[in-house]
Formats: sequence, C-alpha cells, structure tokens
Amino acid sequence: MPSSDSSASNQLFSLASTTLEPSVASEVITAQRSESNDLYHYTNANVAMYNILASGMLRLSPFESTNDLWESRPLHPGLSCHHDDKEWLEKAEPMDLWADIDRNIRLHTKVACLTRDFALPDHVPNRDAWRGWGHLSLWAHYGAGHTGICLRFDRGKLIKAFFEQTDPAAMRFHGSVDYVSTQGAAPGDLDIGQIREFGVDAAALAYAKANYDSLFFRKYWDWANEAEFRLVLLDQSLLPAYINIRSALNGVMLGDAFPEGRRAALQEILQAYPSVEVQPLRFHNRRLMRFPSLPQAAAEVAPWDEPRRSGSLEERLEALQDATAKADELREPARLLAADHLTFIDGAISVLRSELGSWPEVEAKVFPHPVAVPEEQRSRTPGVPGERVHHEGGFMCVVENLPKSSLTLEAAAALQVLDGQRLRLHGVVRIELDPEGNSRTEHWRVAPVVPTDEAASALAALMAELRAAVRAVRPIFDEQRQAPEAD
Repeated sequence: MPSSDSSASNQLFSLASTTLEPSVASEVITAQRSESNDLYHYTNANVAMYNILASGMLRLSPFESTNDLWESRPLHPGLSCHHDDKEWLEKAEPMDLWADIDRNIRLHTKVACLTRDFALPDHVPNRDAWRGWGHLSLWAHYGAGHTGICLRFDRGKLIKAFFEQTDPAAMRFHGSVDYVSTQGAAPGDLDIGQIREFGVDAAALAYAKANYDSLFFRKYWDWANEAEFRLVLLDQSLLPAYINIRSALNGVMLGDAFPEGRRAALQEILQAYPSVEVQPLRFHNRRLMRFPSLPQAAAEVAPWDEPRRSGSLEERLEALQDATAKADELREPARLLAADHLTFIDGAISVLRSELGSWPEVEAKVFPHPVAVPEEQRSRTPGVPGERVHHEGGFMCVVENLPKSSLTLEAAAALQVLDGQRLRLHGVVRIELDPEGNSRTEHWRVAPVVPTDEAASALAALMAELRAAVRAVRPIFDEQRQAPEAD
C-alpha cells in the first residue's frame, strides 16, 4: 500500500496556508512525524461500552456505510468483451450492469476504520496535533461531540486477530488510506465473458480483489486529517463480521465531555481488561491534553457503602431474598395465631373508649396501631440482626381534651408473635402535653411474654390492668387540663 504521508501533508498545507499563519501551519503539517504502533477507534460511549468492550468484539461495518462520496457512490469500470460477447452486451443495459457490480462489491465488503498515531518533534508547539486521540474533528464526528470514547489498539495484535478470527477463505486487506485529489477513470476492466461464465457476483469480487487499493484505500484529499488505517474483509457472507480485540486493546481514552456518571459502569466493564490504561482527555486553552491516569483519591466512605453482611453483591442479594422468603413463610401462620387475640383487644379497647368518652369535655377515639410496643422492640425487616417478630398489631384509645388542645391521654394494648410459639403482650397508659413540643409521660407499662396456650387468660388480665391504670391516671389528666371534677 503506498504511503499517504507526503501527499496528505502537501494537500493539507495548501489548504491551511490560506487560513492559518504560515509558520503555524508549516510547523504542524510539514514537521517530521514519527508513527507509533498504535491505532485508534472513535465511537460513542454506548457502542464502546456495551457493544465493543462488553463483548470483546469489534464489528466490521458494511462498506456502504462509509461517508466519502468516492466510496458511497458507484464506480463505472470499463467493460471489455470478446467478439462472441458483443451481441449480448448490445442487448444489456450498462447502467444496470454497473449498479449490480457495485451492489455485489458492497454486499460482501466489511471494513474497520481506525486512525493512525504520530508524534511530532519537540520544537512543535503542539506535539499532540497528530496523535491518534487528538483529532478534534473526529471527536466531533464520531466521538459523540467529545462525550464518547476512543479505543487504542496495538496494530500488530489487531491485524493478527483480524487474520486469525475471520473466514480463512475470505479476502483480507489492511493498510493506510491514500488521500488524492482525483482518480480519473475507474481502475481496471471487467470482462463480459467472465461475467457470463462465472456470474456477476463472482466477477465483481474478483475485480475488487484485483483493484482493492483503489477501491478501499483511496479517498478524496480533504479527508486526510483522519489519517485512516483500514481492515477490509471480502467474504461470501452477507452477515456482519467481528474481530476479538481482547489481546489488542491497550488503552481507553475518555472524551473531554465524557459523563462522570458513566465512570462506574465503565470501570465494571473494564474489569475484564486489567492491563488496559484508562486516560481522560481535557480541553484547555484550545488544546486537547491527556490527564495522568492516577488512581482516584479515596472518597469518604458513606455508612451505606460498608454493609454488615460480607460477600459479593450477588451473594448479599441472594441472602436478602432468602431471608425475605423465610419471613414470608412464617408471617401468615403468625397472623392467624394473633387474629383472635387482636379481635379481643379491639373489643376491649372499644369498651374502654365508651367509658372514657363519658368524661366531661373530652373526645375519645380508637385507632388500630401497635403504639403500645416500645420502639426498641418493634419488628425488624427480614434478615436484619435482632429479635425476630413474625407479626405484631394493636389498638389505642386516644382521649383528647375539649376544646381542641394538645393535651391527650393514650391507653393502648398490643401483641407480638415471637419464635417458639410465644406472645409478648403490651399495655401502656401515657399523657402527652405539647404546648411547645412533644412531651410524653408514661404512667403505666407492662410487657409479659407468655406461651400461646396461656395468651387468652393473660390478655384478659392485661386489659383489666389497663382499665384500672387509666382510672388511676385520670386525676393527673384532669389536673393538667383543669377540668371540673367528675360526679
């Protein structure tokens, strides 16, 4: 493949000299360049992360998707024929034949487009101007406006993978693209006799093989800034082709606007590439620069970043789901065990409400709530260390002074179903005074634990004690609300 360095430099210099200071243009464009063994591929973050890096495969794109009109529009090669084929050729439509030839070439051609990498001498102000990762126009066109990723490959390893992992019977070419201002006539001729004998598809592929350099490695000169290197595959399949890049990938360059929120996902994907360097790029004072690939400073660890339970995410999630499943199995029997006792509490609290509602200048209401259970004994969610409570419930009677004020008396009862077919019963009487803020005073509390066969009698005794405790607390309540004495 002919080198494109000199022609590209001359062409770019001709253009740049009309728009840039000659000294600047000449320093960058005509300086002696040293080509490295690296090749770069610009793409958006989604394709890089979830298609290429996640699979470890680089897709060769259809040749018809290229963006230079030289390649996206049909060529019209010469058509030669023997005397025997002239009559056939006169009946054929050349434009249709050319279209069919072009279609067959495009159907069977796949290409991977990469960018070459050059270092410039020390005396050049911007030594990175020709680096494979440093093309602002490529970041804009192919790197999703600098939000994407530029993958760096070892050229020799990538070419080796290209030959080893594609169809051995396929035609494979690789090399640098040559940039020229004109091509003239289409290269080579197609013989009508061979088309008639072997078919237009076979003749088209043979023509492509014979003229691959002109067809696949030659572009119009103002694409020269891409410094393109190509891998080209011609095979008999119409399906996409892929190259395994795990051994060839050696760097991941992040665009200047690569979203910080995607770093974590990228790092997880790159766990499969432990030796690959990740390097962010930053644009400053009209220059794109590499930032050092330093380890991130240790961030302050939030409490939720260090779970008590050890193990991987998969192991911890499995343990959580297992604990939830076991809790679900025990919850329904516990609910059934507690149902009759909770009905009894509801009835007893309702009777108590009728009594307390007869006090002067008060309003008494009943609410379903296990408020009698102290906070430190409330049920925990599945899997959390501590006492296991399989079900809890209760009712509370709230007596509020009238006219409406913040002074209330609460009488509540509740129960909890524990391990070992045991029930813990709760009773509490308290007064809440809130002139400026919550102020609760407990005047009576009990919490006996009983086996299920003793629960009914124990609960009846507790409700009798609760009623007596409320009567004992009434003088305090009346004194605080300054209500008239009851008859």
